[in-house]
Amino acid sequence: MPALFVAVLMAGLIAGVISMVGGIDRSERGGARVKYLNLPTFGAAATVFGIVGYPLARYSTLHTGVIVGISAAAAAGAAAAMLGVIAGWAVPSANRKVKDPRYELQGHFARVSQAIAEGAAGEIEYSEEGATHRVRAKSLDERAIESGAEVVIERIEDGIAYVERWSKIAKQLELPA
Repeated sequence: MPALFVAVLMAGLIAGVISMVGGIDRSERGGARVKYLNLPTFGAAATVFGIVGYPLARYSTLHTGVIVGISAAAAAGAAAAMLGVIAGWAVPSANRKVKDPRYELQGHFARVSQAIAEGAAGEIEYSEEGATHRVRAKSLDERAIESGAEVVIERIEDGIAYVERWSKIAKQLELPA
């Protein structure tokens, strides 16, 4: 019986780590509406179920049904607390967060359509949602970039895209250009 509680505890910890790394999926945020069966809630419930159940199963003389009942009650409390945290803090906080429009295309690939002179603006062309867009562009490091070069957008501010050569970024990432 203790092995069951250890397995459930491990599953809960893994679910908790995945939840912390992944966060709350944007498609699950619907204003105040929260899905009751979600990974953070499962992780909290499973972790507490294992934490409470293991020592009871290992060191007490209680009947198996009583141990499972106590552990399940503690898990239900943990799940309710997690739902309270999500509904009362995480979802409202995420809904209040305002996206900075300057960085919406950060990391987007583009091609220089008009050469960017040293310290001056040129033009880039990029595709988004099936449409081709052209925008004035400057180099992040103020160096010239020839027409046809592949670049990556860092931000678009006041109608000007600030870009960096893809070859430079690939070298920093140690990727083939």
